[in-house]
Amino acid sequence: MKPLSPTIEAIVLMLMAMACFSAMNIAIRLLAHTMPSTQMVLLRNCCSLVLIVLWETALHRRIPVFKTHRLTGHFWRASVGIVAMELWFHAITLLPLTLATALSFTTPIFSTIIAIIFLKEKAGIRRWSAIAIGFIGVLIILHPGISGISADALFVIGSSTMMAVAGVLVKTLSRTEPPETIVFYMALFMIPWSIPLAVANWNGTNWHEWQLLFFVALFSTAAHLLMARAYRRADMVMLMPFDFSRLVFTSILAYLLFGETLDTPTLCGSLLIVASTVYIAHREARIRKRAAAA
Repeated sequence: MKPLSPTIEAIVLMLMAMACFSAMNIAIRLLAHTMPSTQMVLLRNCCSLVLIVLWETALHRRIPVFKTHRLTGHFWRASVGIVAMELWFHAITLLPLTLATALSFTTPIFSTIIAIIFLKEKAGIRRWSAIAIGFIGVLIILHPGISGISADALFVIGSSTMMAVAGVLVKTLSRTEPPETIVFYMALFMIPWSIPLAVANWNGTNWHEWQLLFFVALFSTAAHLLMARAYRRADMVMLMPFDFSRLVFTSILAYLLFGETLDTPTLCGSLLIVASTVYIAHREARIRKRAAAA
């Protein structure tokens, strides 16, 4: 059998990662009936830490040692990431899954704004126009009336903003750190951050809930590892459109399990946001190529 090209491999890995993220969100929604989101976050991180250690042990047939010279970078990545995770888990307990997923596509837009403001990247009329189109997509999804934007939707917007900051930190870490090391220290440093909120809202845990928690951690950890490997095989510009498959997978699962349907404003707004982020990524790639050629 002829081996797949690196590009096709990357696309397959990306689709698998998006399917895992969608399955993770389904498990979170099922848990939300009996468990506070803050407790989910703590137990998810504990399970994820165990899973990544077991994965590395099985892969290399020895007890893993996650060597790093960038503990400070991992600490700040986890500190920002825990805020994003707490907000995201809480949002899923409040909003329809398709709506929360659609709004989460704004993360690359916020990443661009952060890069412009804090990393002093240059932005012309085209990039700002793409950002504006992305936010128009957000308004179409939310279609705010006289009462304004739903407060629950702000949890997703806040999570996307913090994920954008975490993404910038991960981008710097990935230059020297393998994916397994990044995931390990993310879970390790998130655990102490998530303890206070979890203890304050703690409920007893039964066997069924532990099963769902295992799937939350499994799908989440697998998604991060698959996505990291996909980005090693192909450019982000090529893979970014496949992020939209999250909405497809989530819509199918949410309809089958919860009877949720994808409305027209959410679909149209999502398409605008995705088009905006793909153009931004394409534009950045062209600028980098010109700089490299120069």
